[in-house]
Amino acid sequence: MENSLRAISSQISKFILGLIFVCLMVTSCKEGLDTEVNEPEWLGSSIYDYLNKSGNYTNYLRLVDDLNYSDVLKLTGSKTVFVADDEAFNRFYHKLGITGYDQLSMAQKKLILNYGMVNDAYLMETFSNYYAGGLYEGLAIRRASAISPFDSVAHESGSQLPASSFWDNYRTKGIYLLRDNTNSPLVYFTKKNMELNAITNADFRLFTGLDRDDNDVYLFKNKITSRDIICKNGYINVLSDVLLPPANMAQLIKENPSTQTFSSLLDRFCAPYFDAANTLLYKQLHPEFSDSVFTKKYFSNNGAALSEFTSISSPYITTKYPNNTAISSQLLLPFDPGWNSYRSTKSNGLTPIESDMAAMFVPNDEALREYFDNGAGSVLKERYGSWDNIPNDILAILLRRHMRNSFVESVPSRFNKMIDSENSALPVQGGDIVDNYVGVNGVVYVTNKVYPPDDYASVYGPVLFSEKTKIFNWAIIQNDFRLYLNSLISKYSFFVPTDAYFKKYIDPVAFGKDVPAALKFWYNTKTSMVNATIYKYDKTTNEIVGDSIGVLAPTLTSDNTYKFIVNRLLDLLDSHIVVGGVETGKGYYLTKGNNFLKVSGSGNEMTIKGGGDITLGTVSTVSNTYNQTNGKTYFIDKPIQAPLKSVYQILSETQEFSDFFALLNGFPATSNSVIFVRKANYWGIDFNVKFFNTFNYTVYVPTNSAIRNAINNGLITPWVSKGTIIGINDMTDATLKAAAILKLERFLRYHFQDNSVFISGQSINNTYQTAAMKLDDINSNFNTYKNKFYRLGVTGDGTDLSLTTEFTASDYSTNAPKVITSAGLYNLMARDYVFNADPKAMNEITVVGGSYTTSTISTSSTAVIHQISNVLRFQ
Repeated sequence: MENSLRAISSQISKFILGLIFVCLMVTSCKEGLDTEVNEPEWLGSSIYDYLNKSGNYTNYLRLVDDLNYSDVLKLTGSKTVFVADDEAFNRFYHKLGITGYDQLSMAQKKLILNYGMVNDAYLMETFSNYYAGGLYEGLAIRRASAISPFDSVAHESGSQLPASSFWDNYRTKGIYLLRDNTNSPLVYFTKKNMELNAITNADFRLFTGLDRDDNDVYLFKNKITSRDIICKNGYINVLSDVLLPPANMAQLIKENPSTQTFSSLLDRFCAPYFDAANTLLYKQLHPEFSDSVFTKKYFSNNGAALSEFTSISSPYITTKYPNNTAISSQLLLPFDPGWNSYRSTKSNGLTPIESDMAAMFVPNDEALREYFDNGAGSVLKERYGSWDNIPNDILAILLRRHMRNSFVESVPSRFNKMIDSENSALPVQGGDIVDNYVGVNGVVYVTNKVYPPDDYASVYGPVLFSEKTKIFNWAIIQNDFRLYLNSLISKYSFFVPTDAYFKKYIDPVAFGKDVPAALKFWYNTKTSMVNATIYKYDKTTNEIVGDSIGVLAPTLTSDNTYKFIVNRLLDLLDSHIVVGGVETGKGYYLTKGNNFLKVSGSGNEMTIKGGGDITLGTVSTVSNTYNQTNGKTYFIDKPIQAPLKSVYQILSETQEFSDFFALLNGFPATSNSVIFVRKANYWGIDFNVKFFNTFNYTVYVPTNSAIRNAINNGLITPWVSKGTIIGINDMTDATLKAAAILKLERFLRYHFQDNSVFISGQSINNTYQTAAMKLDDINSNFNTYKNKFYRLGVTGDGTDLSLTTEFTASDYSTNAPKVITSAGLYNLMARDYVFNADPKAMNEITVVGGSYTTSTISTSSTAVIHQISNVLRFQ
């Protein structure tokens, strides 16, 4: 409170000093004054009397008289007025094509008088100050005028109305329309507000086309030729031209002959809203009026409610259609370009109207034609044929790219720093600007270029444009993958199953149940959501069994069915995106979700197999390839099937791995050394490897004979006694038993390596970290430090893999372990899923709902398994 009082006191002091300064420096409107009112000798006459005495403001004073405003400007009050002399009015009449004042309509008279009047008296020095919880000096660029929205109620019909169906009911009979129902502010440029907002004279020249001296003051493009004329009821500022309120940005674009295409695209996102509050007010002002008043509103995240300046509430806001149903967020603009009193959003609400306005970069008709016919937009033309055929959700992305929330941050000197709402650079150059308009709510830069959104150029583009990929497009939006796929600094290979082939997704959660399930995803055009039909699934035949069990059909994002479907589609997305190219001949490529894909061929001749496809004998083939700025998009004929078998399952069911599996699986369930787990936070299809952590790994499995040799040579101790060898389970000395368990655990963990390595036709020579930690300071082959993980060296010519361990004894190195390829037990892909709950404890899929439909895939780890000729040793 104390600070506020100080600020107000400071302002009063400045005001008084300003009055004294002005009276000394400018022509006073002093006249004979009545000494009985004790007015200072230097205080001039009223605003009205000064203009009347001057003799060259007869047109302006006729406005004042006709609109019954003479008493206001004669009596002591507090006004700041912006007036034009008779010479300026004559130029104005000539421009309108009329002969004089008598041909002005009443609406025109109201606009001229009211728009040039501000309630309260301001010197131009303080005009740029505003209060918003405190004093902000010199930062204001806009201020509310005395104009009323009712000064310009138009009756429009036919081609005057936008072409969209929202306006069809009014084309013949017409509609009484407020182009906006909020105040039209004044926009002004002073030395102070330009300096403090870092707006240069060069900036001013580009967005107005005018040159200015440092001390000039402009209202829009209208220069103040004489300012701060002090009178006893306010200030007079003389303008070079008659001031009419410029249009808002939407209307400026509509009225410009060179931006008709952009205007027609913009008008697809507006509708007439019945304005009950303003209809009532208008009838009170005009008792003869018996119709209804509507307001033109654009669908946006930031716009005025219909009742912003009235006491009567209205349910309609710009995130709802006129029938009060919600508008999809994909169809919302960042702000309403027709909102006269535009205010940008911030974390704690809206910014003050004085502090800023918006800006738009509007490609002219020729730029849009060139972009669509011959430029990067030709993909749009190929897909849709014309601008009119482009769906609104796709078009909205383009429009949003050209709309800026802050004019101050969009002046020419900041063009090189501009980024859009998704942190992508907006590459506008000064030479791109071919025309400009300063509107009541922002600046319109007319450009000779189009600035397409990253969505159009990225690997996401083909999905966005295609009618055949609605399922994946919906999945991308619901899982917030747009920004990821739109990153133009990355390169992707994006595999997209088309909707027609989305017939079978084997659900990993249900795969672990007694009755497995497969899902058929499909796009519901009525709800604009993806649905899933549930079927029983036969593991042995890889076929759907019988009729559908039920349908998961979400209607709200809070539905469990919605969350279920989004979760499964997220898992699919993660396994269909590869960072980098897949036509390099490497054979195996890692996806975003840590799954590996086996890729053969290139372009439309490409085939892709996930780990599950290899097991099931299925394959995905490419039907269309799209070369995009940040990679390639491949349309494929079925979802890629990730592995459905865990490391545990592959090892347990493969006879050649039985001895190694027996060692891994022998740890007591209560032991800290246990390898396989099945418990809360580790629920999977069956058992998961305890130390896997959302990464990709390699598991080296020695042959059964190699394991037996290691046991016979005393390298490891088995769980079960064999002949003279006492097994761990039979040990009676607890200390020796614990030591044997720890030794066995570390031996086994040395066979698990970070990073998946395949035999893929590509040579390799690298070192990798294992899951076994070094506990001593004894020198090892790779000089691994104590408390660091032991390493493995892996080399190969593309047809084999040889391993170098930390152990270097000559008798071991002569029988160095290598991957065995002759039996085909290599490049086996496994995946350890982690679910939110135990699949075995969930209700069966025959029950639609309940615990199954609240299940989620939380994360997963993947591994490639190779059979090797010898055990791996670190000591």
